[in-house]
This record gives sequence, C-alpha cells and structure tokens, in this order.
Amino acid sequence: MQKNLEIITSRKNAGVLAAAALAEKKQRDKTGLFAFEGIKLFCDALGAGMEIEKVFLTERAFERYGEKLAPANGKLALVSEEVYAKLSFENAPQGVFTVAKKRTEGEKAHGARAFALFLDTLGDPGNLGTVIRSAEAFGADTVFVGEGSADIYNPKTVRAAMGSLFRVDVRACTDIAADIAKMRGEGFRVYAAMLDKTSKSVCELELAEGKVGFVIGNEGHGVRESVRAACTGSVIVPMCEGPESLNAAICSSLLSWEVFRARM
Repeated sequence: MQKNLEIITSRKNAGVLAAAALAEKKQRDKTGLFAFEGIKLFCDALGAGMEIEKVFLTERAFERYGEKLAPANGKLALVSEEVYAKLSFENAPQGVFTVAKKRTEGEKAHGARAFALFLDTLGDPGNLGTVIRSAEAFGADTVFVGEGSADIYNPKTVRAAMGSLFRVDVRACTDIAADIAKMRGEGFRVYAAMLDKTSKSVCELELAEGKVGFVIGNEGHGVRESVRAACTGSVIVPMCEGPESLNAAICSSLLSWEVFRARM
C-alpha cells in the first residue's frame, strides 16, 4: 500500500483546495462530491458501496488505521498536520478525511407496508442527520427531504446520520406537497406532525398495516399550511403539560418508533 501513497505537504495543493471547498454546498452541487471525516464513516461508506474518490490522512491515522484503509489503495494521500487542518471540519479529528461521490437517486418501489418520512423545511443539518439515523433504526423505507431543508450532504448532516445516510433511501425534493400527493395516490396515508383541531394522537392511528408516512416541519414554524393541505390528516405525540412542542428530530424518532412497534 505504501507504494501507492501520495505525499502532500502544501496547503495550496490543488486536490487539497478542491476537497476543502466541499464544505460549501455550491461546490458539492457543482462536483457531485461530498466529504466526511473519521474511520467509522469511511468503513460505513465502503460497506454501503459508496464510490470513494480520495482519502487524505495524517501519518498518525495511517499508522493506526492502515489496514482498514487498505481497500482505498491508490486513492490515499498522506498529508501533514498543517495540511489536514486546512481540510478538517472537526474540533477533534481522527485524521481521516474522505471525498466520495454522491449517490444517484432513483425511484424506489414501495411495498404494501411501506413507511416514509417527509421533511418540510427542516433547517438544522444536525436534526436532518438524526432523522435519517432514526429512520434506519426504525425501518423507514424513504426519507423525502423537502425544499428549504438543510443539505443532505452538509458535513454536519453526514456526521449526525452516523453512516445511515449511505444506506437509507434519502431523496431531495423540489415540491414536497406534490410528492405527498403522489404518495397518497399510491396508497399512502400521510399525517402532518402538528396540532390543529383535527389532530389525532399517534396512539389512535392504525400503523400495523398499509402504507403510512409522517411529515416533520420546520423547527420554528412547523408544517406549512400548503403541505398540511396535501396530507391525509394531522397527528400529535401525547405529552405532559408544559413544553409547547418537541424537537423535530425527537418527534420524528417517536413517530417512527410507533410504526416500528406496531409492526414488530
């Protein structure tokens, strides 16, 4: 492996500059690439069949993780600590910075007991990543990420998803209300997570069978009325008096758990 190990010592190296620029969404959109850090995410991406473009690593990381990095032989670049600092998004990095190709999104057929999440202008990338992580944990088939939401490939989203992004069917949408209408046409019952006069407790819903979906809204403003209008109805998570609402990612996790529990 050492024969194919590129050595980079300059912070102005073209490959380093291009990789560092992936911190910006416009560069990710332009190149079709994204970046993430850590040996676990590298292994998860490899295991999920993601296409690795380049791995920048420090000497300490090479000594510690060399065997795990072996499948990327020919795409590894050894960099100095100063060069790695130019790349890193993290406060305490492990010294493994991976550049990979975004997944090509394709239409996935949904079965008779499909479960989906629809995210309406969910703005925080950490929340988005957490939703994707719990979606995998509780068996969601697809996560639809609506317009105005955080970028799927934001480094904070990728980190919070903890590898689930590489395995879950996650789709960026340009019109989430239209996608909800389309899914309803395919037999989905879709409920907006919000309090209105018609809201039902999630405990009242029949979740064991059929196609079902939940809409999670913006952290501050909730689900938009135009999106609510496209839904079958609305749903709440029962809770004690006091707090007005739950964190969006926690709400998504609880609703997803209810579907999972009903179908265990």
